Order: sequence, then C-alpha cells, then structure tokens
Amino acid sequence: MKEEKDDDNDNDSYSSDIYNPAEDTFMLASAVDGLHGDDALEIGTGSGYIASILSKGFKRVVATDINLEALIYAKSSNYSSGDVEFVCCNSADAISGISFDLIAVNPPYLPSERIEDATVDGGRYGIEVAMSMLKSASRLLRDDGRIIMVISSLARYDLLLSSLHGIGLEGRITARKRYGFEDLLLIEMRSIKHATQQHQDHQG
Repeated sequence: MKEEKDDDNDNDSYSSDIYNPAEDTFMLASAVDGLHGDDALEIGTGSGYIASILSKGFKRVVATDINLEALIYAKSSNYSSGDVEFVCCNSADAISGISFDLIAVNPPYLPSERIEDATVDGGRYGIEVAMSMLKSASRLLRDDGRIIMVISSLARYDLLLSSLHGIGLEGRITARKRYGFEDLLLIEMRSIKHATQQHQDHQG
C-alpha cells in the first residue's frame, strides 16, 4: 500500500526519496520467499528488502533503482546480505548480457496526472510506470522464467493485463488481499512463448 509522503515524517531511518517497506513490499516478499534459481532481478529495489529475500534462494541477484541514494542505503542497510549487485538505472535499461529466472517488481502505482514522487506516482491510470518497467524487463526474462509484480486495485490493472501480449507476456492474478481502502494484487507473468510450449506439451 503506497501513500503520499508526509514531509513532517520524523522517521530518520529512510530518506523521503526511498520507499519504506510496507504492506505491498511484504506481500511481494511472501510470494518470492522460498523460490530458488540461478539469477533473479528486482526492479526498483528502494530499501533493498526484496533483494535481500531473493539473495537467500538465488545464486545471483541484481537490484536496480533510478535513485542512487536508495541504492547506497540498500547496500548499507540491515537488509543487505552483501550478495546483491546494485545497478543505478531506469527500470532494467542498463542490464544486458544476462537473463533471469525471476524478476520481482513493486512499481509505483498511485494514479497521478504528473510524476511528482517517483516512489509512488504511477501515471494517469496507475499503470504507465509499471508497463515501462515490464517492457524493460521482458527482454531479460528466460523462456521458462516468470515476473511477479504487486499492484493496487486503485490502478487500472485490467488495462495492464490486457496490454501484456503486446510485450510478449501473459499474466494472471495469483493473490488478492484487502488493505484498508484498496486491494493489493499479485500478478504472475510468463513469456507467451513459454505458455504456448506448455499448451503444446499438454496437447501432446
């Protein structure tokens, strides 16, 4: 659950430009905890909390954020295991030469006419930033890999789901949980190529 920040917040643990772990973070963490593989990517790592969970089950973990301050915090925080590679870039635009078994994304998803706070503002329908992240990530997904993303019912997640085929993905809602005035949803995505192969295998 993302909220507009209070400028008078006295919490010294986080800069106002770093997303503090909240209900959506913990829901995504529960979904990826216990998963295993070779390579995992987190886009928009913020505090580094999710990356630390991934590092328990994957041999290599890469975590990106557009905010250098967030990466410095994540690398030095109590969450950091020392086994995460941090990269400062927009989405996954600077990543190449590697593909991933798992990509985790907790995008900014609050509907907003302008992106004034990059940690929470998701665009007019709350999905524009998320779609940009997914486009950047989809080229790095292994054929049998998956993307797990958390999003809010405040965003037009229905439009997001219907747009996935355009970037070579298909997705489904795997969990939904009520928090106050919104539902948080987990969406799992796989490549269309993988889904087609699975269908053909079942037909055979």
